[in-house]
Amino acid sequence: MPSVRTILALIASSVTVLGGALAEPTVALPATACTTGAPMTTAGYPIPYYAQATPSTGAFENGYQPEPRWAGQHLVGTYTFGVPSPVETGFAYAQFKCQYYCLNQSEGGSFFVRADSKVGSYCECYDDLMDPETFVNNNQTLIGAWNAICKEA
Repeated sequence: MPSVRTILALIASSVTVLGGALAEPTVALPATACTTGAPMTTAGYPIPYYAQATPSTGAFENGYQPEPRWAGQHLVGTYTFGVPSPVETGFAYAQFKCQYYCLNQSEGGSFFVRADSKVGSYCECYDDLMDPETFVNNNQTLIGAWNAICKEA
């Protein structure tokens, strides 16, 4: 039977050998999805944390939405807001509220709001940015797409 000293020596040498064979761990932090851009005000409601995201000019004459497969992969939260009258101002207010809701769902990313005359406005939060290729045709024109603006260091 080996002595305690021999066993401890064996353990110590094993740790040294294994420690030398293992690669140094690296911590990969996920990149925050954000962009440059200017905050906007819509119908008197400020959108200070997001810049407007749009498809290529004239790409969709009857409205657009995020491509469903992309949306399913990046959706991190949804909420429905009412739309008080007048509709254009109420929709602007829904976008204003949606930005704060989405700030609590994901650091960075984007959000998309679409109006529905029966229930109000649907707010969808995503963990990635929407670029012109993200959008597909949709038969709705009261919509808003927004990408997070990077915070200054």
